[in-house]
Amino acid sequence: MPTLIRLFVFLLVLVGLVFGGMVGLTLFVDPGEKDITIKIPTRDLVAPPANANDPLGINVLPAPVNIVPKESSEEPVTPPADGSISTSEPPPE
Repeated sequence: MPTLIRLFVFLLVLVGLVFGGMVGLTLFVDPGEKDITIKIPTRDLVAPPANANDPLGINVLPAPVNIVPKESSEEPVTPPADGSISTSEPPPE
């Protein structure tokens, strides 16, 4: 049992040192500010020329993705016509 207590005390001291280090970094270290310059090519800023036949730019849109729905393995459940809700289990088949 004393070995287990020593392990827990050691782990608590280790966690305390890590936590104290994090608090110390947040209080005493100032990362400063730095200007960043990113060069963007002009061709990325200019829109492609509009086509007279395509004023909305529909021809430059990405191709659509067709997603086929999965087929259900169960039959669709139809609610009763009178709108009532049955709480009983259906009879076994």
